[in-house]
This record gives sequence, structure tokens and C-alpha cells, in this order.
Amino acid sequence: MLKCSVVTNFDSLHVERFKQSTKEKLRGVRCPDHRQPPRLHFQGDALREITISMSGCCEKLMALANARIAAAAADIQIRKPA
Repeated sequence: MLKCSVVTNFDSLHVERFKQSTKEKLRGVRCPDHRQPPRLHFQGDALREITISMSGCCEKLMALANARIAAAAADIQIRKPA
């Protein structure tokens, strides 16, 4: 029988990996006018519950950050089992 703490640790490991992956996608993105990076805020303790909000200094930065995230998502290839 598994204890809840084991499941929680498993979930928290995946959540931390997801957070780091998301932060990595935005590494180096800065507003060309204000030189500020986007700010990420994560809520939730499990991957099914996590929500992300992003804020920035201006619309130009938000457009750049969203474009980077979209480009990273387009690079992911889903492989079907043989």
C-alpha cells in the first residue's frame, strides 16, 4: 500500500520538472524596450491542477513570451506507439 506522502512526492517531482521546463522555454526573453523578463506564477500541487499566469512590463514583452512558448510547443513531436 502506498502512503499519500509517496504520491505527493511523485507529483511534486513532476510539477517541479514542469516548472523548470516552462522557465527554460522563456530563458533569454526580455522586453526590447524595458529589458525586463516575463514573470511566471504557478499554482497547484499536481500536474492536473497546475495553472500558470504570466505577466510582463508591456504588450510587446507578452507577445514575445507567448510566441516563444508557441514555438516550443510546435517543436514537440508526439510519437505513437508501434
